[in-house]
Order: sequence, then C-alpha cells, then structure tokens
Amino acid sequence: MSPASSGRRRDDKNLVVGAIDDNMVYSVLVWAFSLHATALAPPHIVIGFLTGHLSESNRGVVGKVLTYLGISHEFLELASDTRFITQGHISPTTFTKFLLADQIRELNVWIDVDTVATEGWESIFTLIARSPEEAKLVVAERGNSSSGNLKKVTKPSDLVFNAGVLGWPARPRLPWSDQLDLAEIVETQEQFLFNSLYALHIAQIPETYNTLTYRRDHFRDTAPPFILHYAGAHKPWHMPRRFSRVCTSYRCPWSLWFDAEEDMLDAVAQSPHVNEVEELKNQALTSGVIGKSRDYSGRALLQKLQRMGIMGWVLVFLAKPFSRWIPRGTHPLH
Repeated sequence: MSPASSGRRRDDKNLVVGAIDDNMVYSVLVWAFSLHATALAPPHIVIGFLTGHLSESNRGVVGKVLTYLGISHEFLELASDTRFITQGHISPTTFTKFLLADQIRELNVWIDVDTVATEGWESIFTLIARSPEEAKLVVAERGNSSSGNLKKVTKPSDLVFNAGVLGWPARPRLPWSDQLDLAEIVETQEQFLFNSLYALHIAQIPETYNTLTYRRDHFRDTAPPFILHYAGAHKPWHMPRRFSRVCTSYRCPWSLWFDAEEDMLDAVAQSPHVNEVEELKNQALTSGVIGKSRDYSGRALLQKLQRMGIMGWVLVFLAKPFSRWIPRGTHPLH
C-alpha cells in the first residue's frame, strides 16, 4: 500500500471527530482503521488533542501509520483548561468534545476512541442530516428506563444519554463554559454537563449506534451493533493477546475489537512502521491507571494475567466452574 495524503479534505467526505492523549495512541489506530475499512465512503477523521497531553513522537507515529493506510485525517491541537479534570480512568481529553464542537460547525459525528465500528455505521450521517430542526444533538437511545430528571441521577447510567457518540447537525451549539464553572463536581463531569445542556434538545436514534459493551454478552446469534463502545476502566487493548482467543471463540463484544485489530495489523505488516506499531501495542497493555474501587476490578484482573504470563491460563481455567457468578464483561472469564 502506498502512502496517501493526510491533508484537510472535509468538503467531499463524511466527518468523524475524536480525541486522544498519550494513553490512546494504539487504540486510535484500531478505531480509525475500523471506521475507514467498514465504510462505503471512507470518512475524513479529525483527531483532537490537548496541549501537553500528546507527545510529538506519538503524534508522528499515528500520523505516519494512518497516512500509510490511506486514512484521510488531520490533527487539531486544543488549549488545555484547568477545569478539565481527571476522574478515575477518564482523562481531561474527554472535555475536548466541547472544544471541537465549537470549532467544527459543519455536520459531523464525535465517536469516542474506545469504540469499534462495523458495516453500516456510516448511516448515522443520514440520520443526523434528517433530524428535526429543533434538535441540536443526535444521540443513541440508552436502552434503559432513565427518567430524564437529572436531580435523581446517582450514577452515570441514570443519565438520559451516553456521550460516547454525538451527532452534530450543522446548527448552533449551546454555550457550555459558564455551566461548567457553576457545576458541582460529580461522577463523570463531562457526561453530566452534556446531559444538563442537551437532554431537552436531542433527537434519539437506535442503540446500535452506541451500544455499551456491558449490555451485550455475545454476538453468536445476532448481528453486531454499528458502533460498539467499550465503556469502563478495562479495555480490549489491556488484555494479553494469548487470552484473546477466549473472547473470539465466545464472540463476546471484545471479539469485534480483536477482529478489527487483526485486520489493522495485517494491513501494516509490510509497512516500514510495523515495529513502531508493535511497540505501541505492547505499551497499551499497561496504559492508563488502576484505582482501588470496584470499577477497576476487571483492569486489575488483566494486569494480573499479564504478570502471570502463560500461568495465567491456570486462573482462567479455575474460574470456569464459577462463570455464572462472574460479572458479565469480566474478561476473559466467560
């Protein structure tokens, strides 16, 4: 595959927006590849990053690999802000959604980098374009019974919508900065702020455009969603790949990410960047932080398996008889 231009080419392409920091440089390759490879009309991808949160070397590697893959893209540096806080495994980068929405006023879709896309995902652009004029934001249904009353919210899953996939029509955005100044510190500050601003101004589309992985056990008998979102502290790239075949044989949600990763690695196998990609893959195994709360139990398990090496199979096999009591999405303990 020959190198391709990565210049700004928005006019004739669907526009996807995302953001990364130094903990997401490998995952963004799988993310961008899945969006590009599964689209009939490959999109132009804007990758935002906060000043000081993405090294020049990491940006350079990502740019070279995406260019080699023929993926139309650009980087957009954004000013850091002390109000953009770290909350558990969620980094300040998540707040770039507000900055990018202000800067990019044409129709676009924000998609979190901890997602993978399957064939048909690009139909979201038609739904955004056809959304009612009064809708300022297009979001996926949650598949729960949220009341929509933010005063009753006690956890992120109670919110009206998840902000991992945001369809932006070419309409005015709502001002957010003053609201952020006034907001109390709550769990997932950015999600709460989005819901506070937009819950009464949304058009909803089917859950398949932002399916949270904890809502699905496997895809053996059903078609996968268009966009699968790996919410939570532990991600597929944290799993030692010797255990990934447990997921792919079970066809759990993580298997879709491993499928996309395999295709991406095959595509760069003969490139001059293959060693750099392998290095990023290894670094991703230990990327991010591990806290002490229950939310990090899955992440801690993957770290333990990494340290145990091949002996980790003992833990996996010993856990099999207890699978009915193991929480869904604890990988690879299916």
